[in-house]
Amino acid sequence: MQGDGNATLLPLSDNSPCAGPIWVHLNYTNPDAREWIMNQADLDPTVQDTLLAEATRPRALILDQGLLLTLRGINHNPGQEPDDMIGIRLWVTPRLIITTQLRSLRAVKVLQRDMEINNAPKDSGQFVARLIELLNDHMLDTIDEVDELTDNFEKTMLQSRTVEPIPDRELADLRSTILTLRRYLGPQRDALLSVISSRLVWIKKPALQRIREAENRLTRYLEVLDASRDQLRIIQEQLNTRSSNELNKQLTFLTALSAIFLPLTFVTGLFGVNLDGIPGNQNHPYAFELFTGVLFLLGILLIYLFRRARLF
Repeated sequence: MQGDGNATLLPLSDNSPCAGPIWVHLNYTNPDAREWIMNQADLDPTVQDTLLAEATRPRALILDQGLLLTLRGINHNPGQEPDDMIGIRLWVTPRLIITTQLRSLRAVKVLQRDMEINNAPKDSGQFVARLIELLNDHMLDTIDEVDELTDNFEKTMLQSRTVEPIPDRELADLRSTILTLRRYLGPQRDALLSVISSRLVWIKKPALQRIREAENRLTRYLEVLDASRDQLRIIQEQLNTRSSNELNKQLTFLTALSAIFLPLTFVTGLFGVNLDGIPGNQNHPYAFELFTGVLFLLGILLIYLFRRARLF
């Protein structure tokens, strides 16, 4: 970067002086890239380890006048889930910017394209601010989608009378997405707050204001995720209540049905024993019809009593 918005692509071995900061972007799994980072004698071992780490969480660390920053961005690569967030590691000084990553990140591509058309950041502070803004920009669609899906689930829940209007799988997937996003965006906001409070002299006031606005925007994203998480919790509780009420209704009906047939079964069992003295056992042509009528009237009476007791 030339310091005036222009940028020139140079090979990694080129040590030509540059008016602005030099940006070195590497794939940390590449052996040549790993060797280059380890051969930089002026890099602190903590910086080297972080730049080459496979798994990182968002954080910010100030070392002298350098900024070690690890961030996460939405995964827009084909066939992959947005919440499988991509990590990018940065070591930033007034004269040198080193970034490492494994998978392609849309924010980095946009930044590279801006440099190709001579719209590059003018200094390291603007570079950090621009990258953070791009990461936030590319989160917006995913955050809006989470918010919209949550609202749709809530509307479906309120309008439907079925026990389970929302498939459990869809509800679980959305809750998992929110949990994963929240897991990274919370620490990322804390990292931005650390950058804002770092008072690095090379992050000038305009860039600092942009980072502060990006932190505020990230806070709004977290508020949307928290609200969606709470809505989904309420929806899950309502689903559990509906399911429990439906189960209770079924159990009550079965209990009432058993209570109705219990005395009828007792009477029929009593009259079914093969002993002398049972009424209607001999010389009563209408005994069966009379007995059936009594059972029918007894059943009607029991149903009436259970209905009055609101058991079903």
